[in-house]
Amino acid sequence: MNTHDVAAFFVYGTLKKSYLRGGLWPRKPIRILAGVIQSDLYDLGPYPAALPGTNWLLGELWEFNHADLDPTIAELDLIEGYHPSRENNEYVRQIVTVEFGLTESKPERVRAYAYFAAQTKRLALARKIEPFLESLGRPVAAWPDAGTRVPTSFSEE
Repeated sequence: MNTHDVAAFFVYGTLKKSYLRGGLWPRKPIRILAGVIQSDLYDLGPYPAALPGTNWLLGELWEFNHADLDPTIAELDLIEGYHPSRENNEYVRQIVTVEFGLTESKPERVRAYAYFAAQTKRLALARKIEPFLESLGRPVAAWPDAGTRVPTSFSEE
């Protein structure tokens, strides 16, 4: 597969395939892989938020054809409460480096979009999810953890 034909997103919360918003993606991915980014993770109750940080965060890398990029960005921006020209966003979309191929001795890297908390004041009251798993020979944080309340319906958010 030519990497120039792929657009990717890294997700770590309710957008993961087995969770509440996993069925809201507007286009079908080419593939979904486990991946990690360098980030700190916080529990906001029914969903998490991440910030660039020093820990490692385990999530999913969703790869798409470039033709599917614009409708996917538009839909995910709505879901994540992000508008590029607005100052009061809940999340902001950034480009990150994702490591994947987690069972291999030398992981691959790809650039992908990820959503990070826009308002860090809110995270001061949130529980930080510390690394509790191991991946690529290093400790990683993941959502959910043992202290997380995972919503099963939109009314629980």
